[in-house]
Amino acid sequence: MITYRLATAPDATQIVSLLGEIMHHHGVAPPAPLHLEATVSTILGSQDHLILVAETTGRLVGMCALLFSQSTWSASPVCELQDVLVTRSSRRADIGRGLIEAAEQIAYARGCTRLFLLAEYWNLDAHAFYRSLGLAEKTCLYFERDLRRPLL
Repeated sequence: MITYRLATAPDATQIVSLLGEIMHHHGVAPPAPLHLEATVSTILGSQDHLILVAETTGRLVGMCALLFSQSTWSASPVCELQDVLVTRSSRRADIGRGLIEAAEQIAYARGCTRLFLLAEYWNLDAHAFYRSLGLAEKTCLYFERDLRRPLL
C-alpha cells in the first residue's frame, strides 16, 4: 500500500537518493550529497516549498516538490510542481497519479487557482502521462541565465 504524505526531516537521505535518480535520468551530475541534503533540509523548513512523498513499507518510491507563489498575472496563489518522480522499479503502478492528485488537493486547500509544471521537451513518456491526467499542454519558451557566472 502506498502512503502519500508531506516529507519530514528524517526523509532527507532518501529524498537525496530519489533526486540522484532523476538527475541521472536527465544526464545531470548531482551536487555533493551533503550540499543536496542541506538544500532538502532548507526546503523542509519552508512554508512556501513542500515535498510530497510516496512511501511503501518505510521506503520512499516517489516524490514531487510544490512551490507556492503569488501570481501577478492572475492575482491569486499558484503552485508549481517540481521534481515529479517515481523510482524506475515502481513505475506503472499509479504512484505518479497519486502524487499529482495529492499535490492538487494540497494546492487547492491553500487557495491556488493554478497548478503547473515543466517537462523536458524530449521526455515524451512524461508528456503522455501528464496529458492522461488531464493537464493541458501550454506552449512557451523557457529562458534562463546561470547566475553562478559573472553577469553581463
